[in-house]
Amino acid sequence: MRMAEMVGELKKIETRAEKEYKDVLKKLKDAEYADLRVLLLRMAVDTILHRRMLEGLEKAYRDALELIKEFGYNEEVPIPEDAPRLQVSQDIVLIPGMPAMVIAPYGLLGSRIPPEDALRELLKSISEDVVIPKETLEELEKFLREFMELSKSMKENYEKLERKAIHPILRAFAREAARNEEQHEVLLQRLIEKYEE
Repeated sequence: MRMAEMVGELKKIETRAEKEYKDVLKKLKDAEYADLRVLLLRMAVDTILHRRMLEGLEKAYRDALELIKEFGYNEEVPIPEDAPRLQVSQDIVLIPGMPAMVIAPYGLLGSRIPPEDALRELLKSISEDVVIPKETLEELEKFLREFMELSKSMKENYEKLERKAIHPILRAFAREAARNEEQHEVLLQRLIEKYEE
């Protein structure tokens, strides 16, 4: 079973569980069931949270596939930009993207932030032969700086969410999202430095 199918199957199970929790909660209205209702209500809220996160994963997966289709990853020669298409065909990740790029010996890009020297090596793989016109280069640098600010802001907000969240799933999600944004920051900073040279 492919990962996308697993998510769909999990969503069906969570949806069924949510309905069953609601049915039981409707039946347990008397005061003597108060403690049990609180416990069941907590589990029902968890179930809703799980279902909504799975729905979000499904939507993100569909949107990522559309993005890959729109920007025309080729079907023949596996090149770095082809990584998302390969991830989809090989079912490597649920949400396709550049994390399939391996930075030896540090593993998949996206799994952790590689050291500076590994990032420099990765950025060296960007062809130096391509001449970017000055106006385009200035615009590119501007966008990279905007992305950098957005990434910093998202990281800070995910860190705040992690500190405030009580639910362990939300805390884990916020923690990992903050780490992902931290990696984006590092990569964007290196790109900015590269194009400023």
